[in-house]
Amino acid sequence: MRHQRPETVPLATVMLRWYSQHAKKLPSGEAYRYALLRWSDFFGPALVSEVTPARIREFIGAMRAEKLSPSYIRRTLAAGKAALSWAVKEGEITAAPFIQLTEESEARERVMTIEEARHLLRAAAPEPLHVRRYLMLAFATAARPAAILELTTWQCSVSDRTIHLNPRGRKQNKKRRPSIPMAETIVPMIEDAGPGLLIQWNGQPLQSIRSAFERMGRRARTLLRVEAAPEVRALWRAGEREAAAAALKRARAAGDAMLEITAYTVRHTMATEMRRRGAPVWEIAGFLGHSSGYKTTERYAKISPDHLVGCVRAIDAYFVDLGPMVGALGLGPSINPGACELRATRVKSGGLEPPVSLVEPRRIELLTSTMPL
Repeated sequence: MRHQRPETVPLATVMLRWYSQHAKKLPSGEAYRYALLRWSDFFGPALVSEVTPARIREFIGAMRAEKLSPSYIRRTLAAGKAALSWAVKEGEITAAPFIQLTEESEARERVMTIEEARHLLRAAAPEPLHVRRYLMLAFATAARPAAILELTTWQCSVSDRTIHLNPRGRKQNKKRRPSIPMAETIVPMIEDAGPGLLIQWNGQPLQSIRSAFERMGRRARTLLRVEAAPEVRALWRAGEREAAAAALKRARAAGDAMLEITAYTVRHTMATEMRRRGAPVWEIAGFLGHSSGYKTTERYAKISPDHLVGCVRAIDAYFVDLGPMVGALGLGPSINPGACELRATRVKSGGLEPPVSLVEPRRIELLTSTMPL
């Protein structure tokens, strides 16, 4: 198809060619397929020239009537716009209608409290090994889900205490995968893992971890409600009806909130915790794979991840605060805030020095999150 006029080409043809020749190969290929189905359902056999601003407004109105989220509507419009732009770029059509995207919605950065994190770990205990391992890596690396699902033992160096989230041969894109220091808490898990993918099910890689988080959310909600039942019953029997109703309402709200937790929630939570525990902003940006504006630092961080040591100290301190729930996953020694060695890494020229004991309280006082800082 070469240099076709918009009034002679069906919109569905353009979108199908874009999907089959380009979008299908992308990581978001499945999402694009669903988006194009919406375009097809609404516009049917319409020609490219019939995609007018008025029809686009009607399309947006139809999606809003279905109570779809603003971000989903924007992504759906963006898929159609990308298909038409690609057709022009490839010389398949001579022109494409302008499509104005809707405004971006505010970012929903759900952050867990420490109690919610404990409930999530507790709910993960009955899960298969690959889910529990994913959860530990998510807390320890704050990486994007795809980077964790594709992580192999060959990208992890226990001796150097580093994790290279970007595998060899993969070209970096906007969602950059950095090299980061390895949290001491996950060292035993990495050492015990067999060669190859760290996250696999029956020897096969996982495409998504979403269903596992949905299961853990439902299990955590049930646990919270069951735990609240004795208090509610006791208050009811004591005649404190209003207090019992309030306790029941709190338990239900806390349980329903667990259903909102996704894989990205862990990433947002760890970014918040690193900042709260004193890690510099530029370190956190490098650790998350964001552009920090410090080009020299970003260049050095690729070679020597010890530039991000403040982040990994904060992560290990966070694991200490989580307490014995980490050990309940069966992936390493139980972490007891009252009797554990918190390990830190000290930066020296030439790399990371072996871990040293920073503080070791025994039956004196609880180890607080501020001590290692």
